[in-house]
Formats: sequence, C-alpha cells, structure tokens
Amino acid sequence: DCFDVCSMRAEIIDGKVTKLEGNKEHPITQGFICEKGRKHIERMYSPLRIKKPLKKVKGEFIEISWDEALDTIADKLKDYIDQYGTLSIAQYNDGGAGGLLKNIENLFFDYLGNVTLFKGSLCWGAGIAAQKSDFGDIKGHLPEDIYNTKTIIIWGRNPAETNIHLMPYLKKSREQGARIVLIDPIKTATASISDCHIQLKPGGDAAFALAVAKSMIENKLYDKGFIEDNTKGFEELKAYIDSLSYEELLKISGADQAMLISFVELLMHKPTTIYIGYGLQRYSSGGATVRAIDMLGALAGIIGNPGGGINYANKVYGETINWGSVAPSKTPHHRYIVKPRLATELAELDHPKVKAIFISRSNPAVQLPNSIAAVDAIKKVEFKVVLDYFMTDTARLADIILPVTYFMEETDIVYSSMWNNYMFYNEKLVDCQYDAKSELEIYSLLAEKIGMVDFPQMNSEQWIYKLLENVSEAGMDIDILKKNSYAYAEHVSPIPWSDFKFSTPSGKFEFVSTEELEQYIEEQNNSKQYHFKLLTVHARESLHSQHLMNSVQDHPIVHISREEIELIAMLNLKNGELVKLENQYGSLLAEINFSDKVQKGVLYMIEGWWLKNGGSVNSLTSSEVSDIGNQAIYNECRVKIVKLGVYDE
Repeated sequence: DCFDVCSMRAEIIDGKVTKLEGNKEHPITQGFICEKGRKHIERMYSPLRIKKPLKKVKGEFIEISWDEALDTIADKLKDYIDQYGTLSIAQYNDGGAGGLLKNIENLFFDYLGNVTLFKGSLCWGAGIAAQKSDFGDIKGHLPEDIYNTKTIIIWGRNPAETNIHLMPYLKKSREQGARIVLIDPIKTATASISDCHIQLKPGGDAAFALAVAKSMIENKLYDKGFIEDNTKGFEELKAYIDSLSYEELLKISGADQAMLISFVELLMHKPTTIYIGYGLQRYSSGGATVRAIDMLGALAGIIGNPGGGINYANKVYGETINWGSVAPSKTPHHRYIVKPRLATELAELDHPKVKAIFISRSNPAVQLPNSIAAVDAIKKVEFKVVLDYFMTDTARLADIILPVTYFMEETDIVYSSMWNNYMFYNEKLVDCQYDAKSELEIYSLLAEKIGMVDFPQMNSEQWIYKLLENVSEAGMDIDILKKNSYAYAEHVSPIPWSDFKFSTPSGKFEFVSTEELEQYIEEQNNSKQYHFKLLTVHARESLHSQHLMNSVQDHPIVHISREEIELIAMLNLKNGELVKLENQYGSLLAEINFSDKVQKGVLYMIEGWWLKNGGSVNSLTSSEVSDIGNQAIYNECRVKIVKLGVYDE
C-alpha cells in the first residue's frame, strides 16, 4: 500500500534475513528505501508476531492447531450457510499487505456463493471515480517524463514522506530549470524543495481550480484547439464559471488575487505536469475536486503531451490479470455494504444478518471512520475470523485468529496501481519461524475442509503462471521477471492519451458537470458546526497503523497554529498540554503542539494510532461518503478543543 513499491535485496545468514536494502540496479528504487522498508526485518522477527492459530475461550485467547482452527471455521461456515444462506457470510479486506496471490481469498468467497462484501474506499475512491469520468481510465505518465516539464504542480501530495522515490526526479527536474509548485493546507516537508507553496483552506481546492479556470477563460489562455477537438461539455462549464465571482471562489479557497495570478502564470509555463494527492478527495465533494483539477489540465492543453499530464494513479496491470480463467462457472451475485459506512450498514443489514465475518490485510477497528460505532457493529457479529501478523485492535475482536506469513516468507507477485509500471517477483527467502501460513495455503485448505471440490488447487508457481498469462501476451516475459526479480510493462505508453482517444463514452475528455460543482459550492457555503477542521496525515515512519504498533507515546499529538492567540489565551493552553478533541461522534485525548506549519482554523495529526496510544482519530470522523466513488471523507472532520480539568486527566 505505497506509491513506490521498492525493489529490495536481502542478506541471509544461516537461514535468517540479517540485512535489507534498496536494489541499486532498479531504476526507481536506486539503492535506497524508506524507514518503513528498513523496519521489515524487525517486524518479521518480532516476538509480538502471532505464532500459532488462536481461539477465544471465555474472553481469553488460547493456542490451537491449524486443524482445529480450520475445522472450527469450516463447521461454522456450514452451519450458518445451512441456516441462513451464504449471504450471512461477510468478507472484509483492504490493501494493508500487497501481493497477487493474497487475492486468492476473494476467489474463495466467489466460489462460496453469494456472500456479503464491501465496496467503496478508505483510500482513493473519489479520485478514481473522477478520473474514470473525465478520461475513462486511470493512467499516469512514466516517472522519467518529468524531465520534459517546465512546471511541476504537486497538489495535495507529500512525496518527501509518502513517495520518496519521486524526490530524486523532482530535484533533478528543478536543477534542469523546472519550477515546483506545492498546493497544500499544511507546510509539509515537500515545501522545502518547492519554489512556491500555496496554502489553501482544507476543502478549498476545487474553488481555487474554478478561480484559475475563470481567469484562463476570461484572458483566453485556454487551449482552444484541444477543447474543440478533444473535449465534451465545455460550453456548459464556461457558462457556469462565468456566473461565479472571484470574491466567492477566493474566499472559499483561502487564496488571494496575487496567488491566483501567480499560479495561472506558472500553470501556463508549459509543459506543465500535475501530481494529485489523495487527501484532497477525502471530502464530501472529493470527486468534484479531482474533476476540477483535471479540468485545468484540459483547459491548459497539457493532456497527452510529453512533460504534461494529470497524475493521480496508474492502473497498468489490473485488467490483464487472468482471474477469469479460474473463476467459478456460476457468477456470484454478492450483497454489498459501503465500506466507510460499516458502522451503520453492518448493524442495520437484515434478511439475513451477517453471522460470520472474515477480516484480513486491514485494521478496521482503528482505520474505519466513526470507529467507535464500527467496533460495536463488528463485535455484534457472532463469529469473527481475523488473518494477521500481530494482535491488532481488530484481531482482539476475533473468535479465531489465523497467523499469516510475511512477504519474505512466501512467493508472490507485487505491483502497484499508484505510480510506476514495474511488476516484481517476490521470491520466498526464508521459512517462517512460527506456525503461520500464507493466504493461498489457508484458503486452499479451507476449501478442502468444506468440500469445495471445484476450487482450483495449485502451488504458488502454478498460480503465478496461470494468472499472468495475459501479461505475457502483452509483452512481459515471466521467466525474465523471475530472473531479474522485476520487469517493466513494455506495452504501456509512456505518455497517456497521446492519441487523444479517451476511454469515455464520447471518446473525448468529459468536463465535470455543473451539478457537481454547484453541490460543492453549496456545501462550502453552508455553516459548519465546531470551529476547527481536523486533517489526518500519513506518517513518514508508518503505513497507516502498521508501524505504530511499538509506539510508546501515551497519546497522539495534535498540531495547532501559533497564531490562534485568542483561543490559546482563553483556554490558557501550554505547549505539550493534554487536551480533549470532541465532536458529535466521539472524543480523543491528544497532546497539543504549537506549530508554524498550519493555518488558523485547522488542526492536523498523524493517523493510524492504536487504541493503546489513546485511541483512534477515527473516533471523530464521519461514516458518510464522497459525492462519487464511496470514498471515506476523513478530512471532512470538525472538532472543538476542550481544556481538561483536574479530574479529566
């Protein structure tokens, strides 16, 4: 679950991995890895790993054999299916652990029948839906194309901490004369390599994009040829933008006239490329926001050209994986719960209710929005199976915990749909020192236990060759992939949409609708409860909650602007003091830090804290979703700061 997907080399002594470093030969990794990558050895050999299957008995976990664990699960499945049907079985997973063969679990539930699954996203859903609406598909420029650009716009993204292998490309481009513009409500580490930092209000991105579009249209700066030949919906959009005032748009965005003029000049200093982050689409109108930024790319005529493009994600391999060849003969018709709404929808679901839930590759107890209600809803499910390495807050809710192997203890294929085009052969390096199994082995054994006779039974190598048949036809040699440990998607164009043939129904770039923009403006103008907007950002040292397991902090840290002089004085707040953040969903104790990185009216903190560290920030977030894509709206979070009394602490 990372932009970079590093190629790594391991040193093995006496059957144990002793060193892990970046592959110096890999064009993207270039020999260095981040702090998260360097922690993999520590995590794999951690004494806190779950060593054997566990069963909850009278509120306590006891170790059991794999046979007992799988027999218990199989018996429960059969009983629930006999009494309530397959819809009483639910499967929840996410991207906490990557790997092609880990998706065997999805195939297992397809073979089981019509079960209850989860749709929507905690990550990037609104932006994905937005780019599908605009382009028809999600494609990104190759990393090295950045050397063809003159202006690089990093919009709501912090590569210095979440995409570190983009940084050498940014620095070299800057050395060659390119200018870097950062748009972010927080002064992140990426600001240090930027020529210009525009600090908008949280949620003000689409308003700023509309102000830029208005200026481009009024001053006839837009690419008339590209608009006339390759787009749909411009005249309607233009009429709507003409009706908007700069005053309103700049007020919503938090920008001023000077920022607007400067940005328009930089945008038109072409070739220009835009990198969009995921935080800006974690709002009610997250889809409209990404579509508004895509709109600027179309107006500027930077789509389909070297050094240009709108880079949100890069879905290269997904549809080429040959899952169809191993699918069940009868297509299942699953029932779906919207993932961010689990807190309400799982509890309300009926006919039948969910009786058993399988949770893997995720920690929903702390990562789901409205997490207090979400945990309550999960607790009410009669039988819960969790697959994990560690006793997470979610694993503690389980009836059966199945320990899974680490990526260095199994063979798999790894790739990302977020940035680069490389696919990796993840070779098994060492045997697991604990009694853990891979997801492939677990679900293959479970299929046998419940008599699923038509479920494909193959070893990892057979599965890889089977699933990558179509990738081979697209020009990738699997044997070379295995030999070098990585390979490149030769069939993918380095410049998306260079033929200007888009995958939309019209075959053209399709502009955001006025209805979506009107809804966005209306939402921004409505009065909001509570003073502060709370942003949750990704930690440099952790992938979500994974690497915060060993944190010894008693409470998370919340950052507030030093310029909040009146509030600080009124509450007599001291730097480092413990305060309560509170709203209609819950409350959270946090240590306050006076900061120069954030503007007035905004707080920010790192997401991913475990309950032992004072509770999840998602006790404060809503389970509502974005305009499109069923995206969690984490950043649509408003709170008040409460001074603690002597008895509160």
